[in-house]
Amino acid sequence: MIRSQWCVAMTVALGVLAVPLSAQSPAAGVGVAMRIPDKSTIATMEKSIPELMRQGTVPGVSVAVIRDGKTFWLHAFGVRNAKTGEPVIDGTIFEAASLSKPVFAYAVLKLVDQGKLDLDTPLTKYLSAPYIEGDGRLDKITARYVLSHRTGFDDSLRAGAAIQLFG
Repeated sequence: MIRSQWCVAMTVALGVLAVPLSAQSPAAGVGVAMRIPDKSTIATMEKSIPELMRQGTVPGVSVAVIRDGKTFWLHAFGVRNAKTGEPVIDGTIFEAASLSKPVFAYAVLKLVDQGKLDLDTPLTKYLSAPYIEGDGRLDKITARYVLSHRTGFDDSLRAGAAIQLFG
Protein backbone atom coordinates (compact mmCIF):
# COMPACT_ATOMS: atom_id res chain seq x y z
CA MET A 1 0.00 0.00 0.00
CA ILE A 2 1.37 3.41 -0.83
CA ARG A 3 2.14 5.96 1.89
CA SER A 4 -0.82 8.24 1.08
CA GLN A 5 -3.20 5.34 1.63
CA TRP A 6 -1.60 4.65 5.03
CA CYS A 7 -2.09 8.31 5.94
CA VAL A 8 -5.74 8.13 4.97
CA ALA A 9 -6.18 4.86 6.86
CA MET A 10 -4.70 6.33 10.01
CA THR A 11 -6.74 9.49 9.58
CA VAL A 12 -9.85 7.35 9.34
CA ALA A 13 -8.86 5.31 12.37
CA LEU A 14 -7.95 8.30 14.52
CA GLY A 15 -10.22 10.93 13.02
CA VAL A 16 -13.48 9.15 13.58
CA LEU A 17 -12.52 8.62 17.19
CA ALA A 18 -11.65 12.27 17.77
CA VAL A 19 -15.00 13.13 19.23
CA PRO A 20 -15.46 16.69 20.45
CA LEU A 21 -13.54 17.65 23.55
CA SER A 22 -15.55 18.80 26.52
CA ALA A 23 -14.34 20.90 29.43
CA GLN A 24 -13.78 19.00 32.66
CA SER A 25 -15.83 19.94 35.66
CA PRO A 26 -14.17 22.46 38.00
CA ALA A 27 -13.73 19.67 40.54
CA ALA A 28 -11.68 17.70 38.03
CA GLY A 29 -9.22 20.54 37.51
CA VAL A 30 -8.19 22.60 34.53
CA GLY A 31 -8.07 21.00 31.10
CA VAL A 32 -10.14 18.99 28.71
CA ALA A 33 -11.29 15.40 28.63
CA MET A 34 -12.11 13.28 25.61
CA ARG A 35 -15.61 11.89 25.65
CA ILE A 36 -15.70 8.17 25.05
CA PRO A 37 -17.90 7.32 22.05
CA ASP A 38 -21.37 6.12 22.99
CA LYS A 39 -23.53 3.65 21.05
CA SER A 40 -24.82 6.30 18.63
CA THR A 41 -21.25 7.42 17.87
CA ILE A 42 -20.25 3.80 17.31
CA ALA A 43 -23.21 3.37 14.92
CA THR A 44 -22.13 6.52 13.06
CA MET A 45 -18.58 5.18 12.77
CA GLU A 46 -19.78 1.81 11.48
CA LYS A 47 -21.78 3.63 8.81
CA SER A 48 -19.22 6.31 7.84
CA ILE A 49 -15.92 4.40 7.91
CA PRO A 50 -16.63 2.31 4.78
CA GLU A 51 -17.43 5.49 2.82
CA LEU A 52 -14.28 7.21 4.11
CA MET A 53 -12.28 4.15 3.12
CA ARG A 54 -13.79 4.24 -0.37
CA GLN A 55 -12.96 7.95 -0.74
CA GLY A 56 -9.38 7.37 0.39
CA THR A 57 -8.90 4.14 -1.59
CA VAL A 58 -8.16 2.28 1.66
CA PRO A 59 -8.83 -1.45 1.26
CA GLY A 60 -8.91 -2.32 4.96
CA VAL A 61 -8.74 -0.87 8.43
CA SER A 62 -9.37 -1.97 11.99
CA VAL A 63 -10.63 0.45 14.63
CA ALA A 64 -10.63 -0.02 18.40
CA VAL A 65 -12.06 2.13 21.17
CA ILE A 66 -10.39 1.61 24.53
CA ARG A 67 -12.24 2.53 27.73
CA ASP A 68 -10.61 2.22 31.16
CA GLY A 69 -7.79 0.12 29.73
CA LYS A 70 -10.17 -2.41 28.17
CA THR A 71 -11.40 -2.82 24.62
CA PHE A 72 -14.83 -1.18 24.50
CA TRP A 73 -15.40 -1.64 20.76
CA LEU A 74 -13.42 -3.31 18.00
CA HIS A 75 -14.43 -3.54 14.38
CA ALA A 76 -12.67 -4.66 11.21
CA PHE A 77 -13.56 -3.10 7.85
CA GLY A 78 -12.67 -4.11 4.30
CA VAL A 79 -10.04 -6.50 3.05
CA ARG A 80 -6.45 -7.16 4.04
CA ASN A 81 -5.56 -8.38 0.59
CA ALA A 82 -7.19 -6.52 -2.29
CA LYS A 83 -6.24 -9.24 -4.79
CA THR A 84 -7.67 -12.22 -2.90
CA GLY A 85 -10.46 -10.37 -1.09
CA GLU A 86 -9.31 -11.85 2.22
CA PRO A 87 -11.17 -9.81 4.86
CA VAL A 88 -9.67 -7.82 7.70
CA ILE A 89 -10.37 -9.65 10.97
CA ASP A 90 -10.04 -8.50 14.58
CA GLY A 91 -6.54 -9.98 14.77
CA THR A 92 -5.19 -8.49 11.53
CA ILE A 93 -1.88 -6.73 12.15
CA PHE A 94 -1.30 -3.43 10.37
CA GLU A 95 2.05 -1.69 10.00
CA ALA A 96 1.61 1.75 11.52
CA ALA A 97 5.22 2.83 10.92
CA SER A 98 5.82 6.50 11.72
CA LEU A 99 2.13 7.21 12.15
CA SER A 100 2.38 5.96 15.75
CA LYS A 101 4.93 8.64 16.68
CA PRO A 102 2.42 11.40 17.53
CA VAL A 103 0.39 8.98 19.65
CA PHE A 104 3.52 7.94 21.56
CA ALA A 105 4.60 11.57 21.98
CA TYR A 106 1.16 12.46 23.35
CA ALA A 107 1.36 9.61 25.89
CA VAL A 108 4.85 10.70 26.98
CA LEU A 109 3.78 14.32 27.39
CA LYS A 110 0.77 13.22 29.45
CA LEU A 111 3.22 11.45 31.81
CA VAL A 112 5.26 14.67 31.97
CA ASP A 113 2.10 16.65 32.80
CA GLN A 114 1.31 14.17 35.58
CA GLY A 115 4.81 14.56 37.02
CA LYS A 116 5.65 10.89 36.40
CA LEU A 117 8.37 11.61 33.84
CA ASP A 118 10.84 14.43 33.29
CA LEU A 119 11.90 15.23 29.74
CA ASP A 120 15.52 15.84 30.74
CA THR A 121 16.13 13.00 33.22
CA PRO A 122 18.08 10.07 31.74
CA LEU A 123 15.67 7.23 31.05
CA THR A 124 18.00 4.80 32.82
CA LYS A 125 16.89 6.43 36.10
CA TYR A 126 13.42 4.95 35.52
CA LEU A 127 14.71 1.38 35.02
CA SER A 128 15.35 -1.12 37.81
CA ALA A 129 18.21 -2.71 35.86
CA PRO A 130 20.41 -1.48 33.00
CA TYR A 131 18.87 -1.98 29.59
CA ILE A 132 22.32 -2.50 28.11
CA GLU A 133 25.25 -3.33 30.35
CA GLY A 134 28.44 -1.30 30.22
CA ASP A 135 27.48 1.51 27.86
CA GLY A 136 27.58 4.89 29.60
CA ARG A 137 26.02 6.59 26.60
CA LEU A 138 22.64 5.30 27.79
CA ASP A 139 22.82 7.72 30.73
CA LYS A 140 22.59 10.56 28.20
CA ILE A 141 19.34 9.39 26.58
CA THR A 142 16.36 11.36 27.87
CA ALA A 143 12.71 11.46 26.85
CA ARG A 144 13.47 14.71 25.03
CA TYR A 145 16.14 12.88 22.97
CA VAL A 146 13.75 10.03 22.19
CA LEU A 147 11.00 12.42 21.10
CA SER A 148 13.40 14.30 18.83
CA HIS A 149 14.78 11.08 17.29
CA ARG A 150 18.35 11.60 18.55
CA THR A 151 18.88 8.40 20.58
CA GLY A 152 21.38 6.86 18.21
CA PHE A 153 19.44 3.61 17.97
CA ASP A 154 19.51 1.89 14.59
CA ASP A 155 16.25 2.38 12.65
CA SER A 156 16.21 -1.29 11.66
CA LEU A 157 16.07 -2.57 15.25
CA ARG A 158 13.81 -5.62 15.51
CA ALA A 159 12.49 -7.52 18.52
CA GLY A 160 15.12 -9.87 19.92
CA ALA A 161 17.96 -8.26 17.95
CA ALA A 162 21.03 -6.93 19.70
CA ILE A 163 20.88 -3.19 20.27
CA GLN A 164 23.66 -1.20 18.69
CA LEU A 165 24.22 2.48 19.43
CA PHE A 166 25.86 4.72 16.88
CA GLY A 167 28.58 7.06 17.95
